[in-house]
Amino acid sequence: MLTTVHVADPEQGDIIDETLDLFRANSLFRNFEIKGPADRLLIILILYISDCLAKIGSARTVPTQIEASKMLNTLSVDNLAIPGDACLVDSWAVR
Repeated sequence: MLTTVHVADPEQGDIIDETLDLFRANSLFRNFEIKGPADRLLIILILYISDCLAKIGSARTVPTQIEASKMLNTLSVDNLAIPGDACLVDSWAVR
């Protein structure tokens, strides 16, 4: 039985590269027109990057690389509130 392995072209960017490249510009928009699943994923990744930066920025002192990695590892196992989730909508309604 032969198995076909698809390898991504390293010359072409992926959704993570695109999110990082467009993070600053996209984070300034209040409204996004969601045309498909890729747009939804881009929004979720922008929110996640924002959470990562906020977590590191909330430290009392500038964290070392090891401390920042530990903080982000802890954040990565927390539940991320995704737009449209009931818990996120409920938390916005309280404000």
